[in-house]
Amino acid sequence: MIVILQVEQLSKSYNRRIIFEGISFTMEPGDRLVVTGPNGSGKSTLLKIICGLLQPSSGTVHLSNGSKKMDLAERKQCCGYASPEVNLYDRLTAYENLSFFAALRGLPPCRERMVELLKRLQLKEYMHQPLCSYSSGMKQRVKLACALLHEPCLLLLDEPSCNLDEQGRRALEELLNLRPLHGITIIATNETEEVEKFGQKLLSLGVPPGGAA
Repeated sequence: MIVILQVEQLSKSYNRRIIFEGISFTMEPGDRLVVTGPNGSGKSTLLKIICGLLQPSSGTVHLSNGSKKMDLAERKQCCGYASPEVNLYDRLTAYENLSFFAALRGLPPCRERMVELLKRLQLKEYMHQPLCSYSSGMKQRVKLACALLHEPCLLLLDEPSCNLDEQGRRALEELLNLRPLHGITIIATNETEEVEKFGQKLLSLGVPPGGAA
């Protein structure tokens, strides 16, 4: 599926405090956007609005397949989302967590896809161990696998390298470079290295609105 993302005059406020306002940008197949900004500038909030987990105070988000604009349910199905706030199940193994999230999305069991992702993230040898035995960096890699499981058209990553060691960062970079050419990727980070590597387009929050560079 080939999609286009349009964000128009997006604003968000909490208790009369403006988090951000007037954000507009368009992303086409193959585009990659890095969102930066100080703590509290709304990076995580913006990603949650785009994937349909939060409602904006004003403005619109449209994900279109050709000339057809998707409704909210369709948009959620097309999104892959990874964040430090995503909860996994410590009593389940990595493989069981992936199976669970696949079932939530209505996906048929696909052992080959799950094992492939865990292998690329250097987790294959631990895939049948419960997550309670994992380090925080290993759990972060499982979250990335869950976001990528259904090969989403729109991938949203909030601080994707959080807790990752150098091996994990290399695996993340490899996975992003293997994204389908029609995929759209948005990454929220303040890591200078990630901004330089992944930022085809740049949106800086906490500054006067001007959209993506």
